[in-house]
Amino acid sequence: MKKMDKIKGDDLTLVFLRNNIYSKKSQISIFIILGILILVVLILLFSRDTRFSNIFNAKSPYQEIEECMQNSVREGLNILISQGGVIEPRNYFLYDGKKIDYICYSENDYDKCVMQKPIIINTIKEELEKYSKKEVKGCLDSVKNNLEKKGYTISMKEPEIEIEIVPKNILVDMNIDLRIQKNSVESYNHIKTGIKSEIYNLALVASSISQWEARYGDSETLNYMLNYPSLKVEKKKQSEGTTIYILTDRNSNEKFYFASRSIAIPAGLVK
Repeated sequence: MKKMDKIKGDDLTLVFLRNNIYSKKSQISIFIILGILILVVLILLFSRDTRFSNIFNAKSPYQEIEECMQNSVREGLNILISQGGVIEPRNYFLYDGKKIDYICYSENDYDKCVMQKPIIINTIKEELEKYSKKEVKGCLDSVKNNLEKKGYTISMKEPEIEIEIVPKNILVDMNIDLRIQKNSVESYNHIKTGIKSEIYNLALVASSISQWEARYGDSETLNYMLNYPSLKVEKKKQSEGTTIYILTDRNSNEKFYFASRSIAIPAGLVK
């Protein structure tokens, strides 16, 4: 009897061990399958084939239009910050391949400059609005065509862009009366977005420097850097009397270029 009990006990041990092995194999198989699934998802997410990546990164119509607005404003901003706050410079100095517009200017030697843009922040706002409206219109037409190919019905009016430049941000408000219809209907009178930028503070410093140039014929830039630790001011004197200023926000590396010509001394008289 004891021998039979021992045999039964051995059989139960074998069954337990066998079941335990099968259980561990099942767990390992599950982990392997999960690992493969995660790997496949990651490959699809980072795949350059848009047929797969778009499945996970699909944007709503609203997001596409918002992105269109942001890209247009950023593009305009990148142009004007390197050209003295304007999109198409007229009275400019050619420096390092850039047409840098004068904020303060005197054509005559020895004369103090006269402010060409008394409130530079307003000039930047107007230039940015004008540029963005034109670019957004083309961008919206492209977005509209793409959405219609996906089965959406889109109606919108001619966009009106209003921009407000505030500390650390550019606020964009587009009046568009947008209507998007597919399985349901979405309506937006306005689409609003914001873009991070230090142009507000850079423009204020540029205006202050230009006022010093207009009043005294020159400016002291060290004080600005002492008062604003994140600001770098470069002052590039040119031979014919122009001064090129390059303002850089050290945190964002955003730059603003502008020119001034005040109390210019002819090159032949400078020793």
